[in-house]
Amino acid sequence: MAGGAFTDFSGTYEPVSSEGYDKYLESIRVDAATREVLASDPQTVKIVQEGDHYTFTSTVAAKASVLQFTLGQEFVTNYGYGDDRQAKGIARRDGNRIILQRKGGESETTVVYSIDDEGFDAVFHGPNGATAKRRYRRLS
Repeated sequence: MAGGAFTDFSGTYEPVSSEGYDKYLESIRVDAATREVLASDPQTVKIVQEGDHYTFTSTVAAKASVLQFTLGQEFVTNYGYGDDRQAKGIARRDGNRIILQRKGGESETTVVYSIDDEGFDAVFHGPNGATAKRRYRRLS
């Protein structure tokens, strides 16, 4: 990608590497059964970008979690995969990155998505210094 210009995120992706993800999920109080499914079952992430509006649909074990937001506008979402806890969030763009901040209950999280020609990295920052990094490769 030339000069760090913003790239369209639209596409379908799968994770190819993961560091610290289980600890991050534990830090935001995702139950053990859900963490096990997220760690063991194949996952796909479909991203649709329409201007400043994004839809991230993550599918694992026949369950889908949908996150929708418009850059710069507050949104409400749940944690996904049957977890009904609500969080408020806001997202912004910085070059080839989307920075998404959420707060729900006592948990504050930040996820930084960095896109490149082959896919994207997602770096998760959770409570108590929990950090995870996942690499996703573009399938289409």
